[in-house]
Amino acid sequence: MRTERELRALVELLGDDQERVAAVVREALLDAGDLALPYLEEATESPQPLLRGRARLLLTQLRRGALEATWRSFAQLPDAELDLERGCMLLAGLAEGTEVPAVSSFLDAIGGMVRSAMAATGSGIQALGEVLFENLGFRGGEFEDPACHFLPTVLERRMGIPISLTAVYILVGRRAGLPVSGVNMPSHFLARFERPEGPVFIDCFNRGHIYDQFTLEEFVVRRARRTSTDVLEPASTRTILLRMLNNLEAVYAGTGNPQMTENVQRWRSILTLEA
Repeated sequence: MRTERELRALVELLGDDQERVAAVVREALLDAGDLALPYLEEATESPQPLLRGRARLLLTQLRRGALEATWRSFAQLPDAELDLERGCMLLAGLAEGTEVPAVSSFLDAIGGMVRSAMAATGSGIQALGEVLFENLGFRGGEFEDPACHFLPTVLERRMGIPISLTAVYILVGRRAGLPVSGVNMPSHFLARFERPEGPVFIDCFNRGHIYDQFTLEEFVVRRARRTSTDVLEPASTRTILLRMLNNLEAVYAGTGNPQMTENVQRWRSILTLEA
C-alpha cells in the first residue's frame, strides 16, 4: 500500500512532459485505485494544464472502474432481488462516469402526491395518471436524446422515452402501494396495472393512455405478427435494464460515440452473463 507522500509524488509526475514517464505513473495510480482519488481530485485544479487534463482523465477512468465493479455486484443478485431504482441510478452513473445523487426523496414526494390523490378519487390508476401526466406534465421526448433515457434527467425535465417514463410510473406507483409493473412490448414499452377484473396497460409515452388486455392481444397477434401474447406479462427488472442498455447502445452508436457504445455493450454483457 502506497503512502500519502508517494501518492502525491506520483500525481505530480503525472504532469511530466515525457509521455513515457506519465504512462508509467498512470499505471501506478490505476493500481493504487481508490487511494489515489483524493490526490487526483486536487490535481484537477492544478495551474499546470498538462497535469490538470491528465488527472481529470485518470479520475474518470478510476471512477468508471469502481462503478463497473458495483454494477457487476448488482448484476450477480438473483432476479427477485434486483432493485429497479438502483439499476436505473447505476445506469445514470454510467453516463456521468461516477455515481449520481439519489432521487429517492423526489420519488417519495411524488408517491405522497399519488396517495393524496387516491384519497380524493378512490382510484389508484386515476390518481397516478392525474399526478404524473396532468399535474407534473411527464411527456414523451426524443429517442436520440440521451437525457431522455436516464432516471435523474427524466425526473428533472419530465420528459423521457417509453421505458424511462414507465420506470418512473412503476417506482412512483409502488411507493403508493399500487400493483404496477413493466411490459416488454415489441417496439414499445408499457406499464401494467393489476385489477381484480384483469390488468390494464398504460402508455406512459402517450400521457397515460389506457389499453385493455384484449386490444393489446389483438395488436400483438395482428400487427406484431406474434402468436404468443406472453409479452404482456410483467417484465423482470433484469429484462427492463437490458432493454434500457439496448436503447442506449443504439443512441451512442447513432451519435458516433464509440467509447460509450463500448461501455454500454460491456455492461450489457455483465448483466446478461450474471443472469
